[in-house]
Amino acid sequence: MVTSKHVEFNVSHFWGDISYSEYLTFGEENMDTTLGAKVSSLFDIPERRELHPTGSSVTSYIYEPREDDRRGKKIQYENTYRMEPPRMFRSDKARLIIDDVLKTNLEERKYDPIECSLLAKTLAEEIKIKVKELNFERYKILSVVTIGQRADQGVRVGSRFLWDADRDSFAAGSFSNKHLFAVATVFALYYE
Repeated sequence: MVTSKHVEFNVSHFWGDISYSEYLTFGEENMDTTLGAKVSSLFDIPERRELHPTGSSVTSYIYEPREDDRRGKKIQYENTYRMEPPRMFRSDKARLIIDDVLKTNLEERKYDPIECSLLAKTLAEEIKIKVKELNFERYKILSVVTIGQRADQGVRVGSRFLWDADRDSFAAGSFSNKHLFAVATVFALYYE
């Protein structure tokens, strides 16, 4: 974060003898644009980013800040001192969900880069919701789906985590047809 002294120096450097408080009351219509662009455009943040299907790939924005994302005061809970989960994560049940979701959504689908990038997000969310319905208490569920074109190439999908080997677990599944392949992984991380 920039201190006010530093901001005043920068503003007076770019705007002559105008102080920081005078700059705030100075209207945008009177703003000097001799540098080629408005200086205040640094703080203009678009509310939503539009998806333009003009390339062969789409950039994924996992978290886009919005006005309604302001969080209130964080709730702090008392320690339970529970070191073991009441019920361990069952990767065999999660594997059945992964295989079912991938098969039902990708069986007759052809590969399209933009459509598949959006579909990967949707499938990851659907898998996560269905695994959470299994109600593994005190586990954080993370789901990742990768979809790619099948064109006689070799692909390896890997991931690394620093985790507790006794309590944390994962389940993985894959699907392929003659046009595409998909790999889905569900990670279950225990919170003490």
